[in-house]
Amino acid sequence: MPQLYLFNPGHEMEILCGKSHYTPPYTVQKMVADLELLPVWYGGAGSFTLVRNQKASQFMSSLPKDFRHSLSSPMILNLMMKELYRRKKLGEKPKLPPLTASIWGISPRSIDAFKELKQAGMSIEIPEWKEEYMLLTRRQTSAECLERLQKKMPITPPLKIPEFFSDIKALGKYMAENMPPYVVKTPLSSSGRGLYWIEDDMLDSRTLSWLNGALKKQGTVSVEPALNRIFDFAVEFFSDGNGDVTYAGLSIFETQPQGQFAGCMLGAQEMLLRRLNEFILPEDYMFLVEQVRLVLKEVVGHSYCGYMGVDMFIYKTAEGNYAVHPFVELNLRYTMGLVAMQLSRRFIHPESQGMLRTVSYVYNAYREHKRMQTEAPLVLEGSLMRSGYLSLCPVYPDTRYMAIIDVFG
Repeated sequence: MPQLYLFNPGHEMEILCGKSHYTPPYTVQKMVADLELLPVWYGGAGSFTLVRNQKASQFMSSLPKDFRHSLSSPMILNLMMKELYRRKKLGEKPKLPPLTASIWGISPRSIDAFKELKQAGMSIEIPEWKEEYMLLTRRQTSAECLERLQKKMPITPPLKIPEFFSDIKALGKYMAENMPPYVVKTPLSSSGRGLYWIEDDMLDSRTLSWLNGALKKQGTVSVEPALNRIFDFAVEFFSDGNGDVTYAGLSIFETQPQGQFAGCMLGAQEMLLRRLNEFILPEDYMFLVEQVRLVLKEVVGHSYCGYMGVDMFIYKTAEGNYAVHPFVELNLRYTMGLVAMQLSRRFIHPESQGMLRTVSYVYNAYREHKRMQTEAPLVLEGSLMRSGYLSLCPVYPDTRYMAIIDVFG
């Protein structure tokens, strides 16, 4: 069945709340509003993207004609609700074919949006919320997967499994028994947020304030040694919910010094693999992918249906050698890495590469957008991007968050 996509970044906090009536912080609401059209690029022709922006059609018309036949079609929520209720009142069936809801990240709140459409008369298959998703989304699952993985394959040097603490006293004891630096993480967070670096074995007032806030909100934190990370990448998978997990591809991404997501590389899979092979041999990478796939089959394969990504990184050991951390975090949702893969396959020239970035501006997003359009105009070769700048979502004077791509030969 055709898909109806919904972009809901920050769904981890919706899961933490556990209720459908959760109201996200303003910054998250603004991100959703500014970037809600992102699925038109990865959804593909014949699918639909659920949005609230009534100017969505104007934005689609502004895009290169060569792109439009490959894009998902916007479905404006309030207009669709009015049309469905009008037809329901007249006893008419909706014009749309039966649809399947496809959510960026499954949560009780996101499911409710589709239930409203179903109640209005739309024929739509909606994923079911399972309480086990709460646990599977938390970092405890990533720690379990890393532990299982170390039993399946040799990891050199061995990695210390993250430990979880519910009080600062126990965390302090861990720090006294292990060498700094450490990285502390909240169980639920995304895109490198919810992380805190501790450079020595002393808890200063700033660190204590962060820890107390994290424990109050989420009850526990994890801690592990901070490694000398030099190259970030992720392996993307798809789970059918019946026990089968398949490899979807490789994504390479950049992070800020404290781990926050900065952007994903665009380009053919062969090019990305060549970059990764500077640190890990091709046969070792495929062996790693297979072992991670088997772990995911065991842990989530029979529970979760959808895409997911496993963050990894290359780090430098104290001896100056390269080593791989094979399971930093499990993202049980669609990821920007998957978006970058779809963009690369459908819209980027095979001889070009680039970056997909999400950026935020307090005031100047519109001015920056106009500047980039002038300085790096879009160049197409056939129906593919050869070079230049493109915003994947509309940009207005009040826009704060942007999803942009820069392509170069």
